[in-house]
Amino acid sequence: MSRLDNYEILNQLKYIDGITIADNKGIILFTIKFNPQFHSDILEHEEIVGESLFSVFPTLNEKTSTLVNAMKTGGPIFKDKQEFVDFRGRKIETTNISLPIKAHGKVIGAIELSKEISKENPNLNNAIEINSEMFKANKRLVENIQPERAKYTLKDIITNNEQMKKLKRLTEKIAKGSSPVFIYGETGTGKELFAQSLHNASNRAEKPFIAQNCAAIPESLIESILFGTTKGSFTGAENNPGLFEIAEGGTIFLDEINSMPINLQSKLLRVLQDGYVRRLGDKNIRKIDVRVITASNKRPEDCVKDGDMRLDLYYRLCVMTLNIPPLRERKDDIKLLLEFFISKYNDLLHKKVNSISKTVYDFLLKYSWPGNVRELEHIVEYAINQIDDWEDTLQMKDIEERIKNFIQHNEEEVQIEPLKEAVARLERKMIEKAIHQTKSNVSQAAKLLGIPRQTLQNKIKFYEIMPKS
Repeated sequence: MSRLDNYEILNQLKYIDGITIADNKGIILFTIKFNPQFHSDILEHEEIVGESLFSVFPTLNEKTSTLVNAMKTGGPIFKDKQEFVDFRGRKIETTNISLPIKAHGKVIGAIELSKEISKENPNLNNAIEINSEMFKANKRLVENIQPERAKYTLKDIITNNEQMKKLKRLTEKIAKGSSPVFIYGETGTGKELFAQSLHNASNRAEKPFIAQNCAAIPESLIESILFGTTKGSFTGAENNPGLFEIAEGGTIFLDEINSMPINLQSKLLRVLQDGYVRRLGDKNIRKIDVRVITASNKRPEDCVKDGDMRLDLYYRLCVMTLNIPPLRERKDDIKLLLEFFISKYNDLLHKKVNSISKTVYDFLLKYSWPGNVRELEHIVEYAINQIDDWEDTLQMKDIEERIKNFIQHNEEEVQIEPLKEAVARLERKMIEKAIHQTKSNVSQAAKLLGIPRQTLQNKIKFYEIMPKS
């Protein structure tokens, strides 16, 4: 990136070929191309609106995207030459200026103005002229974009649950080593939260933390993104490092590892075994020092059983495992999480909620939480958006639209059968689960179920449940 003052930058970018707007989660909200020579076949924005930046432009990442870095720094980012390949494999070169979008002092997104430089542009009559005066006063131009950093630590994992506390202690222990770690749990349980916390508890904390969802990029591009490319290895390919090289000295987190193509898993296995990567089309190998953390919403054994993961890769990745329990198995965390999320969205949305009704709380305790902690956060965010400014208590009316679909779905799935048999089957299942979860400690299981110890013993005898000794 060259050193230019603001006036020179805007002179170079006097005409623009396109505008792109993304939110702070990297989702494209708006895009338009004014120049037919620039992506002439995607002038209609509907094709990519709502998609992630990194799925539309898979060779970009949080380090190289000027849109993302404008949001991170809170100031404009100028790049005189940005090279990338879009989701159709086309190589594009642009000059960009990206500007953060702020509301109430918070960065909520960014807008990027682009001028294509990959070929001569004969259609300047289709360009929109922009006013250079609007940027003259701003001096916050960032020349060097820094690698990603993990922002969460173990202190950010909020819990009252004993199983979660044990997981936090285990994470702190294994953070001191370099062994691969496999994290599994349902969607929304906090797998990346644990991955970032593990990284920040290690001696690699000051080095890069690179996260990549293996299901978010096309199969044809995942190898080049992970391991890099050499010029000429395929049409439009340049000498680019892969994510493993970018993560040098730090940690790479591969989410949904079971989505990685089986044929590519053998190359990942060689990286884990030998500590070397070979760029696509390269004859040379490069030594790397990177800790690998992987994650899946399935048990690793089930990934192997279902044919989603090679057995030899399983042994390499699962040296250490962290099994994050779903929210329905740690409902003692719900009150604590509610307090945290209410406080968070009070600040963000300028509300003053300080309590919830008993009806709402009882519903949240009974709910099965298929989306786990993420779903709980979304419900709180929805409710606080709905509540009137003068109200301080969340009521059922504030969440009823959000939960209506769930209730209707459950009603449709209920099968008519003798009520006594249905209750008995559910009761037996809950007792077996409580006994298993407490490792056959009847007193603890009774406490978990909210019934007297003697009552539980009678039910164990009635259902002929045999606790393990």
